[in-house]
Amino acid sequence: MKTLKQNWRLGLGLLVSALFLFLALRNVHWADVLTAWKGARPSLLAAGGLLLLGGWVVAAVRWRVLLSPAPGLRVRDTFAYICIGFLANTVLPLRLGEIARATWIGRKKGLGVSRALGSIAVERVFDLLSVIIVTLLLTLLVQIPPIIQAGLASMIAAALVAFVGLLALALNQERLRRLTGLLARVMPHRIADRVASIASGFASGAAATRRPATLAAAAGLSLAIWTIGGTATLLWVRAFNFDTPWFAGFLVLVVVNLGSAIPSSPGYVGVYHAAAILALSLWVPKGPALAYALVTHALNMLANVVLGSYFLVREGVSLKGIEEQEVTE
Repeated sequence: MKTLKQNWRLGLGLLVSALFLFLALRNVHWADVLTAWKGARPSLLAAGGLLLLGGWVVAAVRWRVLLSPAPGLRVRDTFAYICIGFLANTVLPLRLGEIARATWIGRKKGLGVSRALGSIAVERVFDLLSVIIVTLLLTLLVQIPPIIQAGLASMIAAALVAFVGLLALALNQERLRRLTGLLARVMPHRIADRVASIASGFASGAAATRRPATLAAAAGLSLAIWTIGGTATLLWVRAFNFDTPWFAGFLVLVVVNLGSAIPSSPGYVGVYHAAAILALSLWVPKGPALAYALVTHALNMLANVVLGSYFLVREGVSLKGIEEQEVTE
């Protein structure tokens, strides 16, 4: 049954990717694509890629902050597992990246899987809030297409609900400790203990929401991550000599990340391309925009595969192991 469900989700993802890839490729003048490729500046593509990796390092610092206190855990450890997560999202179905990095760091570093997942949930909330801030600033500079406005409205609602939920967990850990007794009335003690343990661990990972200093540090690092990402994207846009304003890179970054919420095949094939074209369509014809999407998607995938594979070997784990892991303590 589990395999059937996974195959159904994978099939749906492939269908969605095929649809978006069709939309991205239709009515394209390939001569324009080739011209844009030939005129691209490798130096700016490389600079954007290096800056993007810098953003990953800042993300690793943020994750280390959210996991504190964790004696012996270093930023290079969190960076390694972030890269492994990106690799899992690139080559495996069902977007297993977040579960993969939580599982491995939770077990390898003795943190507990549910605690690691709780910290990742806090990351996602901060990312949502950062995207909202960036998008609201963009509305002062450019007319946001209605489809993006609708996506932003959904993200605002999701961010508020998630933040309130995490805060409730973090502030009510004492009540969670009583969960075992309540659950034991309706289920076996062993299962009740397991559910309570996972809930308590998740709440521990979300504890950053009740520590003002940690909360402030995570918020500042989140804004830094998105500022670096927007600047890196702007360098990639400039590499293709597009006549765009300075904030174009941030709009592309926001739209691409909105698109990543759509279920699709591993590596966001099709969805990434259609989202990048949509964002650039305010200033750039479809052919050159597709050239940008194809090249930058390939650069992202290359970084994910190379770094993720290196850290897989270094940490002594495998993709098969990741795919078979269960989220337990």
